[in-house]
Amino acid sequence: MNFIFTCPEAGKIFETPDFTITENHGVVIDADGRRRLEARVTLDGPCPYCGQRHTYRADEMICPFEAVAAPVERKCQVSEEENG
Repeated sequence: MNFIFTCPEAGKIFETPDFTITENHGVVIDADGRRRLEARVTLDGPCPYCGQRHTYRADEMICPFEAVAAPVERKCQVSEEENG
């Protein structure tokens, strides 16, 4: 599965299957009752735009289930049914 990333140096979007989920603490509920994944995602290889190995918070990432036509801020929402 490819995840979609944004290079923080170049501001460009790319996708890759070359990543690892780290510091995975599962789904947490914030003070407002919103659910989010408390984890980090680290590139296993270099970024195609700047050559660095970026690490992202899961809630900073673009949702891979939504179409991305331009560098816009999109987040996945976890419903009660999906989260069990």
